[in-house]
Amino acid sequence: MNRNPWLMGREVTLPEMLDGREYRALTQQKLMHQYKTTLVCFTMNIAGPIKTFPLAEEVFLEGCRQIRKACRELGIPILGEEITLPAYGYEAYFVTDAGSSVVKGALTKIEEHHPMGRLFDIDVLRPDGSKVSREEGGAPPRRCLLCGHPAAECARSRTHTVEELQNHTIATFLKGIRQTGISDGMIGRLSRMALLLEVYTTPKPGLVDRSNNGAHPDMDVPLFERSVGALEPYFARCAEIGRKRTAGTAAELLPYLRPPGRAAEREMLIATKGVNTHKGMIFSLGIICGALGQMLAAGENVTADALLDRAGEVAYPALEADLKKTGEWTPVTAGERQYAAYGISGIRGEAAGGFRSVRQYGLPVLRAKLASGCDFEWAGVWTLLSLIANVTDTNMIARGGLATQQELQHQVRELFETGTFTPQTVEALDRYFVKRNVSPGGCADLLAITYFIWLTESIFQS
Repeated sequence: MNRNPWLMGREVTLPEMLDGREYRALTQQKLMHQYKTTLVCFTMNIAGPIKTFPLAEEVFLEGCRQIRKACRELGIPILGEEITLPAYGYEAYFVTDAGSSVVKGALTKIEEHHPMGRLFDIDVLRPDGSKVSREEGGAPPRRCLLCGHPAAECARSRTHTVEELQNHTIATFLKGIRQTGISDGMIGRLSRMALLLEVYTTPKPGLVDRSNNGAHPDMDVPLFERSVGALEPYFARCAEIGRKRTAGTAAELLPYLRPPGRAAEREMLIATKGVNTHKGMIFSLGIICGALGQMLAAGENVTADALLDRAGEVAYPALEADLKKTGEWTPVTAGERQYAAYGISGIRGEAAGGFRSVRQYGLPVLRAKLASGCDFEWAGVWTLLSLIANVTDTNMIARGGLATQQELQHQVRELFETGTFTPQTVEALDRYFVKRNVSPGGCADLLAITYFIWLTESIFQS
């Protein structure tokens, strides 16, 4: 996992970069030959070997929207459009029916005045393939992101490290999204990030991570990646539903989220060939995304506590319905059997209570560890162990029984309270959990929710 959690993407190799440049040149030639008019080529200025990641995708799509808007406002027709999202960097091409200098002048204003414009690279090509300069568009040469000196000079002398440029890029993206607004698609991308951050966090006792499959012989990281890819549109859809349902109470939102949730479960099972990777997250994170969409549409201040409160209001009817059915039903799922036997409400109770475990044992530990300078991944390990030490995990009970869950929880709590965690002790815990065939899947879900709230909070914080 990259040290900066926002840079969630793979490093691009030099051959891929060279192939990308060649593809870009061929695409430009193809479009200019086809249309014989002004061509706009839009890419992103992102330092380092990671060119594509969820946050950059959101900013790229915002840049595309701004180009269309500028053309529309000036009455410049767009004759053709082509968007590609390769690993070596996002690209968009717009064929316009207007003079090249006019188009360059309009689009240079985006680079100069948009909150994220410094990271936009909008080239305008004449029908003969020559590039219109920024000066012709009425703008000065580009300045360095960090120091304001000419960008070309800093690039040649490598004045700044890649890490400095990456961190500044992420900060610029987050600030820009705060100003332009968070889209439903971005909420889906945040969900993807949270779920992937959870599975990538290593080591984790009994759980799938980058080193092994834990107590899950039928699961691995690629399976989780396919599942997350299938579910991302669902989480964006939940946010969209929340935005459209602001007239009633929060409790009235749940029935509208359930049909997409059932469809999402089918999509997950298709992607995983029948393996249940994220059923709990379809319920809990879907509710949080719906609650977030509702808050955004109402213009409410989004904080961690406010979002979790709203999610609890949305989720409470599910728990209330179960309470009414007590004594009148035959438990089917593991969670239902535990509720009937022990009164443990599981994920429904967590959600209905506004995810108290995330507030008490998840977010405080993650924030504290990051504030102390802890590496993000190791901060996530600490957060998971805090949850295991304090939460009654229904997955552990389903696999090993209540006594086993309590025994293992006591062991983790002792280590957590003494602060004696090291990678080696956690790896030893992992081996012991696997030997007992126990997996704290409920706490893994709470870790993913903690990540989602932290990511969302990072966007909305001032």
